[in-house]
Amino acid sequence: MLNTYCAGCGAVNHLGEENCVGCGATLAIRPAFTTHDEPREWQPFIDPRRPVAEIRRFSIGHVLAVTLRLFTKNLWLITKIVFLVVAPFEVFKALSLSPATSDSQRIWTFLLGWLCNLLIAPALVYALVKILETGVTPGVNESLRWGLTKLGRLALCGAISSVLQGLGYILFIIPGIIVSLALAVVYPVAILEKGSPAEVLRRSSQLTRGFRIRILGASIVLGLLGLALIVPAGVVIANATSSPLAITASILTDIIKQALTVMSLVMYLTLVQTPRQGRSMFPLPN
Repeated sequence: MLNTYCAGCGAVNHLGEENCVGCGATLAIRPAFTTHDEPREWQPFIDPRRPVAEIRRFSIGHVLAVTLRLFTKNLWLITKIVFLVVAPFEVFKALSLSPATSDSQRIWTFLLGWLCNLLIAPALVYALVKILETGVTPGVNESLRWGLTKLGRLALCGAISSVLQGLGYILFIIPGIIVSLALAVVYPVAILEKGSPAEVLRRSSQLTRGFRIRILGASIVLGLLGLALIVPAGVVIANATSSPLAITASILTDIIKQALTVMSLVMYLTLVQTPRQGRSMFPLPN
């Protein structure tokens, strides 16, 4: 059976549709007819108002349930993405860092680790959104290749977000927590939506407004679950007498930490599906 695919966002539309259900573009201008068997380039959704499978309105229980389900169900895919990105870094860190390592080298190592996490985030978001929207699990190379296109903008937004949170924690603990909660969905906003870094930060603040205490509750629960797995791995790293054991424990820790990326995406998807009284939470069309 023939379907009409949008040349802009790749969404499936029934024959006879005048406008794309994904991005609203006029299909009559540039229709693309193909069959299910023919390859096409898929892109994450453009319109956040479009319903996504398994996603409902925001609640602590729903966010945690979907996060754990997505993380465990796609653990092998997450493992492959993380391993491909961080394994070389963890090998380098294990072989180069020592008690005698200079502070400047430790700073560069920290920045390299931060960059690795930045590369993982858009690839993971891409993969999970594709699974939710199409039911198809993308390849690791496909996910990482798409993620690279978002790296520059994400790095800028992530750096600004980290600086603001750091300043909040330096001044007082409470302001740091408030800033962190306001910017809880900066990564998915920067990855999936358009706009300048300032607009990304403002959008995250708007989405989380009115839900920050519940976001804190969900973060605490997930954090405690993660600590139950990360602490033993940290003990292994601290007492490892062989580099392979320390590297393996570090990679396992990196994999577990991706649950936070998954939860950030789930929170974003639920928040854009949650109506706000007297205020629209949807971005203006570009």
